[in-house]
Amino acid sequence: MPADPIAAAAADTAALDLFTAGTAVLSPCGTYRYELRRVWGDPTRLACWIMLNPSRADATADDPTIRRCVGYAKAWQLGGIVVRNLFALRATDPAALADHSDPIGPDNDHWLTTPAPAAVTVAAWGVHGTRHGRDQHVRALLAARGITLHHLGALTRDGCPRHPLYLPASAQLRPLPPASAPYSTTRGVSDHD
Repeated sequence: MPADPIAAAAADTAALDLFTAGTAVLSPCGTYRYELRRVWGDPTRLACWIMLNPSRADATADDPTIRRCVGYAKAWQLGGIVVRNLFALRATDPAALADHSDPIGPDNDHWLTTPAPAAVTVAAWGVHGTRHGRDQHVRALLAARGITLHHLGALTRDGCPRHPLYLPASAQLRPLPPASAPYSTTRGVSDHD
């Protein structure tokens, strides 16, 4: 068995292969990505990831985060992934969320609450998800629909669910603790938290 089974599984998915179906829901202008899917097996058993904001991955191209999420889902023996985000703005730098007039996107809440055939829903937005109380808002939306959030076993100093790129393959799914109070949105913490 490889030392890092998540990385090994992810390495097999650097580009979509003939056995993986990829889709992405973008806004007409391409500024927002509301959903991304990769399905290689049972389409009724997906890992739904709720992260911060999309980068440049689309229906046919993956980025390191998507490859990592695919690796975890394959290790969990699931049939694919659905990726949604607190903010739908496509940007490679979280600082862009502060500079944009509408980083959430006009249809994002609709897509966040659209049912997905998820075996598990994983929160993984890191510290920047607290901007505008967005993490709390999305947690409430999902809780109202009976969706239980999990995380990869590690939280930031402020109690935010960590991003999958910065966690080991041995990370274990755990229920995300209830949020007791809004987190600080002004504290400077590294993107890697």
